[in-house]
Amino acid sequence: MDPESLGGKRLGDYDVIEAMEDKHRDYVLSLCPECESKVVVWNVRDPYFLDREDAWKVYEQIREKVAELAKSQ
Repeated sequence: MDPESLGGKRLGDYDVIEAMEDKHRDYVLSLCPECESKVVVWNVRDPYFLDREDAWKVYEQIREKVAELAKSQ
């Protein structure tokens, strides 16, 4: 499944693009090949198809990654 919301974005305008998995990075790069140096892969599972308990674990990982990113800026 492709993330629909990226199609209308001006990805080249972003400083950093976080991708959860390699397949997400690949999709971003299919839209914006010149964004390769801006994409960071978190290696966090996409929670979309996970059961509730596993999805909450992923959301906690995402929360930690966002906090790390915020501290680094």
